Amino acid sequence: MRKNLKTDQIIKPLIAGLCLLLTGCGTIGIARESTFESAYENTEEEPSPNRFTAAARGIIQEVNQEESTINVWLIERKEERTFSYDSAAVVQDRYGSALTMVQLLPGEIAELTYDSEAEKVGSVQLSTEAWSYDGIEKYNLNAGNGNAVIGNDTYSLDKNIKVFSGQAQIELNQIIKEDVLSFKGLGHNIVSIVIEKGHGYLDLVNDEALMGGWIEVGQTIIQQITPETFLTVPEGSYHVRLTAGGIDESRVINVERNRETVLDLGDIEIKQPENGKVLFSVVPENAMVYVDEVRVDTSYAVRLPFGLHQVTASASGYDTIAQYFNVEGETTTVKLQLEESIEDTATVSGNSAQNDSYHTITIEAPAGVEVYQDNLYMGIAPVTYTKTTGSHVITLRKAGYITRSHNIEVEEDERDLKYSFPDLEPDNSTTSTVSGNSAGSSGATVSGNSTTVSGNSSTVSGNN
Repeated sequence: MRKNLKTDQIIKPLIAGLCLLLTGCGTIGIARESTFESAYENTEEEPSPNRFTAAARGIIQEVNQEESTINVWLIERKEERTFSYDSAAVVQDRYGSALTMVQLLPGEIAELTYDSEAEKVGSVQLSTEAWSYDGIEKYNLNAGNGNAVIGNDTYSLDKNIKVFSGQAQIELNQIIKEDVLSFKGLGHNIVSIVIEKGHGYLDLVNDEALMGGWIEVGQTIIQQITPETFLTVPEGSYHVRLTAGGIDESRVINVERNRETVLDLGDIEIKQPENGKVLFSVVPENAMVYVDEVRVDTSYAVRLPFGLHQVTASASGYDTIAQYFNVEGETTTVKLQLEESIEDTATVSGNSAQNDSYHTITIEAPAGVEVYQDNLYMGIAPVTYTKTTGSHVITLRKAGYITRSHNIEVEEDERDLKYSFPDLEPDNSTTSTVSGNSAGSSGATVSGNSTTVSGNSSTVSGNN
């Protein structure tokens, strides 16, 4: 080879000189010959196509388009490596279909070939041995025990497990139960977790008008509003409902992953209350209590509009009482103490009446009227009370109607009695103020007739 090169070095100049003498080719021929010689002497050998001899299985952590690099966690070698790549790199899905490098997402498990010395990747294919469970909402992660329950199956969490939220890598304990996850693994081992749907935060400001009320975020969260309200909410758009003391407001919010959404409620006006809370103290506790002709459960507070209201209470073996009370503050307490009947017999219009605690009298009609027996309030028809023998006067009264009374004779027998009376006629006379009556501290005027309502004392905001 050296001999041939030496011979060429002698012959070529002679040929070039002869060309100049015989053809006059000049500088162009010299330039071409010089280029040929340079190319001949400086030719380099192409690298071997088999230089990507190293192979490994890894978790894709990041693909950097600007720098044309791919960062991978090599599972078996337990090390992180960054390789360069170019357009010649072969990228495929698990079925062998072509992909681009940017289609490789963090958390994917792939098989790689690379040049270890040049730190350059030759091929990347999503692993055919890996599995993936996507869109999982119900799961149980137990980092302490190093396992996860998905459905009915329990999987081990790899000691070097990688967790990704978007393009960022996070810690395992940053996953909350509201997150929607994608689990990826090999065999019975989970090696990476991708958060498909994460969570953000909702902060309420200028929410003084809603203190003690409730906030509903879609169908996800229902929580009482306090000065420290700060909610963790799955990412997404929500219809928010806010309720408190006469306030019922709606808002639409969008919660972004790992970001705080501030909901300013300064535009909500604090409405003046239109009603108050009424607490009843009743003796005996089993007494039936009616407020404005409607029976109420006195074991709970009752909300009533501001103003004057009528209350009646009755119980077997006790005298029925009726009185008025005024609701004018946030809380009103009404005390009702019924007195026990002194005797089982009472004189009514000169007749003897005997209580029959085993049977009842029912006034069925007309419905909705106040029923009095012998000037004692019994309730709103239809109403049932203890039967007493003898002659009784049944008085029916309703605002806007003419009051009527009816006499009944109750015999001593083993029967329950039921009565229905004609409807009351409308009253076109002067208008009255409270259920047709003008109420004062000592009594009430009813349809032009003076009657005394058993005591009109009530406790209102602590005052008698």
